[in-house]
Amino acid sequence: MASCRLALLCLAYSLFCLQATSEGSLESRSTESANKSQEEKELIEALQDVLKKLESKRTPSLEKKLGWLPSCDAGEQCAVRKGARIGKLCSCPRGTACNFYILKCL
Repeated sequence: MASCRLALLCLAYSLFCLQATSEGSLESRSTESANKSQEEKELIEALQDVLKKLESKRTPSLEKKLGWLPSCDAGEQCAVRKGARIGKLCSCPRGTACNFYILKCL
């Protein structure tokens, strides 16, 4: 999602630069140069602020994603009994499985 926003910002910035360089008449630039230069500076500052905010945001780590369980070692408790239900605490390493009778990786 952040990469999509970054791509859109880069596209908008490149279109802005393309528009600024495509104007051919120097006379029209001289009369409006003060207004456009101020607008360009403000736009560049706004784009830089948005880029800084996007860089500071982090994508959710693996622990926060749904359905992901941390790994545990063999012989470690891998589940917990909650009345008639059993809740998994971690995923057992390859070659072992969670024994739901003793609630450990075997």
